[in-house]
Amino acid sequence: MKIAITEISGIGPGTAKTLMEKGFKSLQDIAGSSIAQLATVPGFGSIRAGRVIKAANEVLSAAADSAVKTTTSPRRSAPKPTAKPATSTTSSNETKENTMAEKLSKKEQEKLKKAKAKKAAAKKAKKAKKAAAKIAAAKKAAAKKVAAKKVAAKKAAAKKAAAKKAAKKGKAKSRKGKK
Repeated sequence: MKIAITEISGIGPGTAKTLMEKGFKSLQDIAGSSIAQLATVPGFGSIRAGRVIKAANEVLSAAADSAVKTTTSPRRSAPKPTAKPATSTTSSNETKENTMAEKLSKKEQEKLKKAKAKKAAAKKAKKAKKAAAKIAAAKKAAAKKVAAKKVAAKKAAAKKAAAKKAAKKGKAKSRKGKK
């Protein structure tokens, strides 16, 4: 059973013609290709290529399921559970990344790892910069407090000295008045 390329979500007649010109003549050719191979087709980037490969696999899977259903006799199946199944520890994003990673070439996987490492390093550097800024601000505030205490101590000492001086002058005047 042959299925048209246009059955893939996002593939119209024009794109199908371009794909055929580049050697992707069947649904199986597209589903079996790598992201890098499909990304060489004009109008395809790695993201679109991944989506089209996934959609092609889904169309093939659906076709295979319907073929199996029509050729086999119906079976009795166990009743479906009503409770929700246990949640998986991997998220849907992780599952998508895992399937995409399987289809990436080794070079693409290395590029992806380097990009992730670079992003993580940038995030770590940003965190370190923030921490350094906080430390610098705390040191500056502490230095201001110390400087303010020194100024206050000098003022207090100056007042004390002025009071002593005034007290001495007052004693000297009172002595002159007694003579």
